[in-house]
Order: sequence, then structure tokens, then C-alpha cells
Amino acid sequence: MNFLPQRYFSNLFVAIIIEDGECRLLAKIIKNKKVQKTYEAAFDNPQQDILDPKVVEYIQDKAKMCLDIYVAYFLGSIGQGVLPTAEPEKFKKFFVDIKSVKQIKIANSWSAYASYLEINSTKKFFEEIGLDLLYSPFILLNHCVQKENLRTKPTLYMYNHKDSFAIAVYKESKVLFGAFFRTSDNSSDDDMEKKEFSGQDWNEVEEELGVESLILLDENDSLEDYQSLDDLDDLDNLDAMIDGSSDEEQDFDEGPQISYEEDMDAIDSEKSIELFGRNMLMYKYLKSSIEEFYSNKHYESDFIENIVIFDNYEMSQTVFDILESELFVSIELQKVKTLELMTELGLKDLGL
Repeated sequence: MNFLPQRYFSNLFVAIIIEDGECRLLAKIIKNKKVQKTYEAAFDNPQQDILDPKVVEYIQDKAKMCLDIYVAYFLGSIGQGVLPTAEPEKFKKFFVDIKSVKQIKIANSWSAYASYLEINSTKKFFEEIGLDLLYSPFILLNHCVQKENLRTKPTLYMYNHKDSFAIAVYKESKVLFGAFFRTSDNSSDDDMEKKEFSGQDWNEVEEELGVESLILLDENDSLEDYQSLDDLDDLDNLDAMIDGSSDEEQDFDEGPQISYEEDMDAIDSEKSIELFGRNMLMYKYLKSSIEEFYSNKHYESDFIENIVIFDNYEMSQTVFDILESELFVSIELQKVKTLELMTELGLKDLGL
């Protein structure tokens, strides 16, 4: 076993997700493999190319008494995926340029990948505090799958987030097909897709920022070695108390009076409509993906009977009913907490 002296000092581990202009983080101070303190926070992060100074200040404040800061980030950008091969030369069969992506081999039978452009962009985003671990949803999904009883028949697994979702078709422990989709336009993905890069451009970017030092996942670690996650409490909800009463007379027109309950009903209605629209978009993507899996000769296709959803956001019963009736599948839902999962895997990867 390698000697890791940093584990005997206090270290700050921070898991971060940024979605829909909001940065959510889970921070833990670790010493000798024990959690000393836990912090949870959320901040507005409206700019897509800059980590908000309030986030940086918060993390640096928590790290004052720590030896090191370790930052892990959830990769929610479009330039990533999985392929049913571990052989780099076969990537071109699936129209993926191996020179443009970082490959992570899993069980020597399939691969997860992320574009160097996305990796470098994310690393630059965190340059003020540094970035140590970058977790693809496919890696988190695979961790969840490995805790299940492996199924002999093809099963579609989904890792669901607010702005995106990843899917992968498994047969036992092997991935047969996968795809990643954005469900929100609050990203620079469209800009990325409009740009064209030659192989030389990709190599120059890789050399300049040294992305090989950025950990996606320790390829020598066995995913089966990870222990299962314990059930953890939900994030505390901070209820804002609104007091609109006043005993003083008003000499001006206050406009129409809307009660707090009416306002909340309107917000809930708007959220429901937004969620329904997102779920319909998800159904469209799922349907087209399954059709691609069935029809493309490059995939080892077979009939999918079950869809298992690892859900970090929200899904409605309506979309379950549509999926089951239109795609002839049964749906299973399991709630997950990505920040907790990233922390679990990150502490193991770093040996803290």
C-alpha cells in the first residue's frame, strides 16, 4: 500500500455541480479517513465561463485550516459518451476521433470518453482553485449499475440530471450502447458544435494545458471494489418567510394584491409545465436512441425489456406511462445524490 502522508492532516474535499446557473457543492474536511466537518451550500453562478467569486471565497474560507483542497466536478457537457469497445482503433467506426478525446477503458471491454476541448475548458473554469477530479455521468452510472444484480438481458440504464441525462444499454457488465443528451440550452454546447477542429488543433490544446494530469477515473481501480453508498439525509430546505403585512396607510396604488399561496401555486404550475416539457424531450431522445440501437449494425442489439433510472432530479409519472406503453418496457426508479456519490468515489480515488 502506498504511504499517503496527506491523509494524516486535515484536507478539504469539495464536490461541485453547476446546472441552470446555480452552483451546488458538498464539502467535507477529512482527516485520517474520517469526516471532521461537512458543509453544503448553493450559489448563483450565472456566467458560464467563470466560477463565481463567492464560490471561490467560500471554498478558500473552509480550507484555511486544511493542508490541501481537492475539487471534483460533474461533467455535464455534450462532448462525451461511451462505446462498446476498448480498442482505440475502433473508435472511428462510431465516428469518434480518438485523437480528440480522452479514453477511459472499463473492464477492458468498453470505453467512456470525453473530449479534450471539454476537459480543458472545465479545467480553465476552475483555474483559481484547481480541479483534481472530473466525473462523467457514465462513470457514476456504471458505479450504480455495479451495485445492482447484473442482468443477463439487455437493460437500459439512465443517469438523470436537471440539465442532462446519460443512457447506457448493459448486458450483464458490458455496455452495448450509450448516449448523452442536454435537456437545457443554458450551455455553450451549441457554440462547441459549431466549431471545427483538426487533429493538430486538438493535440495543441492537449499539450498546452496538460490534460493528462486531470483525473477522470483511476483506470487501475476496480469499480467493483467500491462499497455501496449509505442512505443520506436530503439537503436542508431553507424556507423564506414572507411578511407582507403593514399597519400603515398607503397613499399610492399598490396594484393587484397576490397572496403567497397564489404566488406559490403559479410557481408550482410553471415548474410542472417546464418539467413536462423536459420529460417529453427526454422521451423523444430515448425513443430515437433505442431505434438507433436496434437498427445500427455496429451495435450488438437485442430487445430491451427494462429501463432503470438513477434519478438526481425529478421525473413525472406521465413520462413513465408513456415510456411503458410506447416502448413496451417496464420502468424502475432509484433516487441518487450525485454530490454524495462523487464524494464517495473521490475520497477513494484520492486515498483520503
